[in-house]
Amino acid sequence: MKKTKLNLSRILLFIGIGISFSPIILYWFIHGDYERYIWIINGPFPFSSFGGGPFQLLMYVGLFILGVTLIAASLFINRKNS
Repeated sequence: MKKTKLNLSRILLFIGIGISFSPIILYWFIHGDYERYIWIINGPFPFSSFGGGPFQLLMYVGLFILGVTLIAASLFINRKNS
């Protein structure tokens, strides 16, 4: 049982780190090339909202908070097993 919780802790940690860095990658993907940016914002919802600042801020902050929450859950599980 302890090994299973340790594996879950590691999985949550890696997913949390990945999600925490995803806003940087998403920003690069959206704004890295002008033609790609135009292609993205001409798509259906939610892609059409990627051109607006408030929607992007909400998306980036939401992803970062989700990542930090997963990292905190991982640390909580890891500390409880020790």
